[in-house]
Amino acid sequence: MLFKLAWRNVWRNKRRSLITIASIFVAVFLAIFMRSMQLGMYSSMIDNVVGSYTGYVQIHKKGYWEEQKVDNSLELKTELLQTITTTKGVKNIIPRLQIFSLASNRELSQGVIVNGIMQNKENLLVDWSTRLKSGQLLTGTDDELVIAKGIAKIFEVDLGDTMVLIGQGYHGTNAAGKYVISGIVNLKNPKLNNISVFLNLKTAQKYIGADNLLTHLIIDKKDITDEEILSSDLQSNLGTDYEVMTWREMIPELEQTIQADSVGGLIMIFILYMIITFGIFGTVLMMTQERTYEFGVLISIGMKKSKLAITMIIETIMLSLIGIFSGTILVMPIAFYFHQNPIILSGDYADTMENFGFDPVIPLSIDFSIPITHGLIIFLISIIIALYPSWYILKMDPVKSMKR
Repeated sequence: MLFKLAWRNVWRNKRRSLITIASIFVAVFLAIFMRSMQLGMYSSMIDNVVGSYTGYVQIHKKGYWEEQKVDNSLELKTELLQTITTTKGVKNIIPRLQIFSLASNRELSQGVIVNGIMQNKENLLVDWSTRLKSGQLLTGTDDELVIAKGIAKIFEVDLGDTMVLIGQGYHGTNAAGKYVISGIVNLKNPKLNNISVFLNLKTAQKYIGADNLLTHLIIDKKDITDEEILSSDLQSNLGTDYEVMTWREMIPELEQTIQADSVGGLIMIFILYMIITFGIFGTVLMMTQERTYEFGVLISIGMKKSKLAITMIIETIMLSLIGIFSGTILVMPIAFYFHQNPIILSGDYADTMENFGFDPVIPLSIDFSIPITHGLIIFLISIIIALYPSWYILKMDPVKSMKR
């Protein structure tokens, strides 16, 4: 009976009810959209830098991270691979040899990072065919070189051109090589695009004069695995001869950037909640004052104050649920669309993101925890606001209310 009475009361004054529903609808829509945009941008940052390049977890020889030189490389031993493979949560192991060298073409020279990779292993981490801009990926030929598009632009080179690499090899030897550009890739990160070149792993080892040596192993984790737990397990299994690091340790500035921006976004959502809270409370206050005479009559003819208060709470719950569900139902298809078709930024904001090393695109997140979280928050706000008319009813004098 109370639910039926509450439902009739909701639609007895359609304008008032629609104003309340609209307030809740706007709050839910904006909160979910803003947070989806934020989290989608963070996910894009992490995928571009972490998921497709550095990996979530890396293994180095002890001391390599403090002094990143070839002499601190590790040897790829069978027992090392077996220990890593048997650790829970490990999906794939991607070996890499990373060397700092000087690249030269005609009169121009620039420092670059030479990455010795196994193309078939790298494809387990990310689909390189989506990165390929022109030419072909590494096939196994000794003299082939794949460069990032920023390098191609800086040196004004194209497929078939030759680049010379000069650096320091293993144990202080000189490293030098001449390679033909076979492919140009887009790493989706402006900073990486300006410094990255790729050789076959065997070619890179030959370049520095160190067979079977690697600077690091990238660990591709299973989707449900937490990288912090995986890192701790690997460190325990490998002992003190190796250092295991997560992306948060290797790229702390990325996490700090995300945290700082996230706080700003949460403050904006909090301000939005405050505005909507006062809006809903104003509507409920107006509704309570308008129905004072009605409440007095109902109590006078025998309706218990407690039941009347419960009816008011049910009314508020109904209004809240209608607003929350309508806001969620409308915003989620929009989030799905912009997840598949990311917002492409331009102008000063795009330049700023590129300066920080991020691709200027924002794909919205479709994590279902976002609508659930913000829907619950706004539902709780509505329930708290509903306590006011309940308190008003419990303390009211029906005779005075009818005279009023």
